Amino acid sequence: MRNKSLLIIGVFLLFTTLLLSSCAKQVTTETEETTAQETKAEETKEVEIVPPPTIKPGVLTVGSDATWPPMEFVEGDKIVGFDVDMAQAIADKLNLELDYQNTAWDGLFPALIAHKFDIAISSITITDERKQEMDFSIPYYKTDQAVTMRDDALVDSTEKMDGKKAGVQIGTTGELAAKEIKGLTVNTYDDILLAFEDLKAGRTDAVICDSYVGYSYAKSNKGLKVAFVITTNEELGIAFAKDTPELLKAVNGALQSLSDDGTYDTIYAQWFGEK
Repeated sequence: MRNKSLLIIGVFLLFTTLLLSSCAKQVTTETEETTAQETKAEETKEVEIVPPPTIKPGVLTVGSDATWPPMEFVEGDKIVGFDVDMAQAIADKLNLELDYQNTAWDGLFPALIAHKFDIAISSITITDERKQEMDFSIPYYKTDQAVTMRDDALVDSTEKMDGKKAGVQIGTTGELAAKEIKGLTVNTYDDILLAFEDLKAGRTDAVICDSYVGYSYAKSNKGLKVAFVITTNEELGIAFAKDTPELLKAVNGALQSLSDDGTYDTIYAQWFGEK
């Protein structure tokens, strides 16, 4: 009788053990499946981007002097160029609409500081003097100064500019470079287009400006050439009012992202060709 009782108890314990084991496996499997599903959902879920503070909520207002092809210029009734495409790409990254406004160069920085624009993108060289009034993004383009002249000019260095007359846009690094050339008379203009008009008309001998602008005008205007380039190793940046650190951080993040995902190279190739 005792042996029979022991046998019954043993069978019962074995059955219970198997049942519990089966339940445990089922719970573990269900838990693993649930965890896997949650992980997959988390990976596929789009991260909602919270736009940074701007003058107009949801809008990135950009100031630019659209007279510098191929960076920013007017074509028909539209403002186009490398900087314009970069501004649009930044706005897209930040989940903002873009309001790109054309304004005169000499009023661009005061308007930015007065918060009429969120940022200024206008082929702006980062300098220590400008840093005193504005903040700048990480650099997004490098340039030198081109000396554009008529095709018949026999000049290939700054030393041969003695006695010549050059046009520059006022308040630019081209003006600074020109004023360092010995014996050169420097005429300043509010608009670089006017400087090139005087060059073509023979009223000046050269125009000194950012290299990409010089090459662009020489390519599109018969009778002009880039005679030589003054190496200045300038870096262009996006300008901000001093009291907008959140926007500065967001734009820097967008610029880095555009570089990492290949968007910058795509935009660059469209306007300048492959690197």
